[in-house]
Amino acid sequence: MGAFDRFWKKEPLTKKTIEIDSDIYDKITELSNNKYDASASKLINAAIEELIKTEEIKIYTKQKGSIQIKHSLYVRESLIIGLDKLKEKYELSIYKLVDIALRNALSELNSKK
Repeated sequence: MGAFDRFWKKEPLTKKTIEIDSDIYDKITELSNNKYDASASKLINAAIEELIKTEEIKIYTKQKGSIQIKHSLYVRESLIIGLDKLKEKYELSIYKLVDIALRNALSELNSKK
């Protein structure tokens, strides 16, 4: 692995408005501010990319009292295409797929602690 292999190649970004559970978005924002040198949008892109690669579709129970809030994010075009394929394959909405991607990523992070 070369020094620059850890970075994504430039590709067009598409502005998407996605509903994300407020608790999850707060955790992503906290990671962005305190742990990783990446914006919340980049962390979300990474979680989506991992879901597309693994197709690890887990259905999570919605927490009582959780609130979905719309967020405008810049998502890599290749990831939007991947999400559309998963949407067709599993008959889940883009919102639900992004929610699964973020929950999977946070669950993986918590299991490493």
